[in-house]
Amino acid sequence: MAALWLAMLLTPACCLLPTGPDPNAPIKNLRMDPETKRLTWDLSGNVTRISCTRESRPPVRAVNNSYCFFAWSSPCKATNYTVTVTHPPFSTWILFPEPGDTPGAAAENLSCRVHDVDVLTCAWAAGRAAPRDVQYELYLEDGKTLARHRCARYNTDARGTHVGCRFDDISRVSGYLQAFLFVVTGSSGAARVPCTEIFKPLCEIEKLTPPNITAECNQTHAFMEWKMLSHFNRDFNYELQIQKSAGAAAMETVNVKEHTSFMLPNPGSYTVRIRVREEFNRLLSEWSAPRRFVCDPEEDAHTRSLRTSLLAVLGALLALLLALLVCRRFSLMQRLLPPIPRMKDPIGDDFPHDKLMPWEASREDAEEDCAVAEVQLAKET
Repeated sequence: MAALWLAMLLTPACCLLPTGPDPNAPIKNLRMDPETKRLTWDLSGNVTRISCTRESRPPVRAVNNSYCFFAWSSPCKATNYTVTVTHPPFSTWILFPEPGDTPGAAAENLSCRVHDVDVLTCAWAAGRAAPRDVQYELYLEDGKTLARHRCARYNTDARGTHVGCRFDDISRVSGYLQAFLFVVTGSSGAARVPCTEIFKPLCEIEKLTPPNITAECNQTHAFMEWKMLSHFNRDFNYELQIQKSAGAAAMETVNVKEHTSFMLPNPGSYTVRIRVREEFNRLLSEWSAPRRFVCDPEEDAHTRSLRTSLLAVLGALLALLLALLVCRRFSLMQRLLPPIPRMKDPIGDDFPHDKLMPWEASREDAEEDCAVAEVQLAKET
């Protein structure tokens, strides 16, 4: 026996037959599809009860003995997937993805955030061991539908390598409480570049934008209101800082919960700013720019003079308008109620007025310029 072991040890390695896969194995060609998240295989013979295990997590029952589904499988971190057959007893495994040749070539410091309500930006740095011709690309993978959304707008460094991405309207591809897998893949002609990933709900990485305050006010009160904009968070409280006079050093702080308005009594002239707090994820926005509202302005001499002039002009215009209305009404009355014509004199009206001469009976010596004849009226028969 000792001689046999010695002979085996002295046999050259090139003379040993390689041990290939078992041709009678019930499961062959084990593989992972990164897009469908399915661990699949080729089945041979009759088997019972196939289960799959990812790393040391609890086993998952195979679907129709054809595949196992892993919704949160990593496309970047090398993970052990094991398939076990109850009868006949059998087990096999794979690593997916396969470890890269240059792990230091993967993108580093990947971070993403939502800001300005609709914008999503991501940034990363080139790997320390990345080849000079490396190029990176980013895509988002929906945690529910597994749909992928590739970046269309990249930021580049001095060498033209992609180091950032921007989505201008992230609400179109996401909704409330939506989570995404952010993946940056790499490519190079010199080596295989591993990918980098992070998994984040958008509500956790949103930078809240403080709302814009509007106000309606008078001498007794100011009614302020605002509208908070966010696609991914809903539970907001607000903090107001109010300074009622320009010379006052202290600012009054007011907390407003579950409302988007506030009534300020006796406001005068005041300055206000606002910030918003999200309670569930404990997010806090920056302060808004201060806004000044003048609710009881003091009237100066120029303003009083201008107001008096305007009132005088307005009074003159009103008087002119009243006169025009009276004249128009008088003309209308004449049209509606014309004067009654006088009765005609049957004798006097027969003589033309321009041929009548005045008669002075008191002057006996006055010469008559016209002949006078006596006319006798005949009685009617």
